[in-house]
Amino acid sequence: MEQAVPRRRGEFVHHTRCRFCQSSNLVKFLDFGDVPLAGGFLRPEQVGGEKFYPLALYFCADCTLVQVTDAVPVETLFANYFYFSSAIGSLIQHFTGLAREVAERFAPPGRSMTVEIGCNDGVLIKPLRALGVKALGVDPAANVVRASGLPPSVIINDCFTEKVALQIRREHGPADAILSSFSFAHIDDMRDVMKGVRGLLKDNGVFIFEVYYLGIMLDEMQYDMMYHEHMSYYSLTALSNFLDRFGMEIFDVRRSPLRAGTMRFYCRVRGGRHEPVSAAVGELFAYERRRRLECADTYVGFGAKVAASKRQLLDLLDRLKAEHRSIVGYGASGRATTIMTYCGIDGRYLDYVVDDAPAKHGFCTPGTHVPIKPWSATQAAPPDYALLFAWSFIDEVRKRRMDYLQAGGRFIIPLPAVRVMGL
Repeated sequence: MEQAVPRRRGEFVHHTRCRFCQSSNLVKFLDFGDVPLAGGFLRPEQVGGEKFYPLALYFCADCTLVQVTDAVPVETLFANYFYFSSAIGSLIQHFTGLAREVAERFAPPGRSMTVEIGCNDGVLIKPLRALGVKALGVDPAANVVRASGLPPSVIINDCFTEKVALQIRREHGPADAILSSFSFAHIDDMRDVMKGVRGLLKDNGVFIFEVYYLGIMLDEMQYDMMYHEHMSYYSLTALSNFLDRFGMEIFDVRRSPLRAGTMRFYCRVRGGRHEPVSAAVGELFAYERRRRLECADTYVGFGAKVAASKRQLLDLLDRLKAEHRSIVGYGASGRATTIMTYCGIDGRYLDYVVDDAPAKHGFCTPGTHVPIKPWSATQAAPPDYALLFAWSFIDEVRKRRMDYLQAGGRFIIPLPAVRVMGL
């Protein structure tokens, strides 16, 4: 009988105080146990050698921030990052639109400078520069920065800190706009970052950042967005409390359907700009009060719903396997890692996982060790079902795989509610 290999714990820092306000009044509401890094895909020879880290979610009863308290070192998280924004068509379109808005409203071409925190492979930097806006980026993932094709003078391969921000200011001057798309949740020392933002930004500049919005995550049961890389989960209430400490305020918010629930926050130095605060800000505050996002019991209830969702998904998969149906996964992402490890979905359920990013082909999923293949692997024997881990891109996937649906294939949608989708 084969004996289970003991799991090895990696290094991490356990915080007992809130990342925003330093309060110790933290309430645990969801515990995933020890899990691998969400993006820690493995070569076949590495299978079984990955490290595991505790993952639990806490709510700060004082400033309302939702957070992961066990922080994995950034060198470990981003040593070999597998997420390339330019591989996703909807993201290219999204960032092209954001670049156009920034150039038209906040950073006129030819005489402005922008800096992006967590620029990935330059998917926003490139359209900004094409519009004539001086754009610099900062990102810690060396392999992704290399893939951008942009020189070191454009992308600094480092974490954004106060020290880095002041270096940029000395060499290039203050920024008209500082941008961050989906990276503002990846940072442990948020106070250092905000000191950097405040020190680099012009007094009349703007700080625009996009994050997965906490309210949408709760409403749509998006527990698959919870992993070590995402250290904080933001509401307007928590953000306003935090930004106020740095003399900044939110003057507008906009929701986007991108990635199943994104909120864009527009921030300014108090007294530096004079646009009226938009009605959307007041409406979002009112929603958060109705939704009770400032109450611990809201999150305890969410934890119970997550456990129920897990049971529903496993009941469906067990029934399909009992019927001898073939199933693959679709989308080898951080979302997939969370669902697979939390629910125990491994090779007993999935023949393999397909992904459209060639960089992941030949690897295996962390913790569950399911091989990752290109979609072409399905051609010889199309699976009866594909468990769509990339459910937040469902419209894009459906168009791309219409031939599979027309041939009778079906997608299993795990969230917000477990369901099966055919043609």
